[in-house]
Amino acid sequence: MKAFIKYPLLILFLFVLDQVSKSLLQAKDIALFPFVSFSYAQNTGAAFSLFQNQNLIFVVLSFVALIFILYYFKEYPLALSFILAGLLGNLADRLLFGFVRDFISIGSFPIFNVADSCNTIGIVLLLYAFWKEEKLNKARAHQKA
Repeated sequence: MKAFIKYPLLILFLFVLDQVSKSLLQAKDIALFPFVSFSYAQNTGAAFSLFQNQNLIFVVLSFVALIFILYYFKEYPLALSFILAGLLGNLADRLLFGFVRDFISIGSFPIFNVADSCNTIGIVLLLYAFWKEEKLNKARAHQKA
């Protein structure tokens, strides 16, 4: 029962963190360190501001991704919890505002947000899980040979 509650709570926490941080830092420009600041930006595209003004396409793709995430959730719950929280955070922005609110600026790296960070963490966790599965499958195949 705890696992059933744990992941939805993680998703909710990350989603709320994303939305609250976006709201608090909207239209702000705050320098923290020489290469780190909160610099508000509106992104109508995808990662790295690619494919600008394609909001409808990204909304549709988000719903398609949501179906896949829900289908595979039981196999990779931690990784997909992060990805789902990131997807929902940016999808909420696209549906409510027509763009994604970004605010974290580090050096010359494109401005991003908490949802983008969740997506990145989730993808890294998913790749790690795939790597572990592949390693285990190779070990099993080697034992059978």
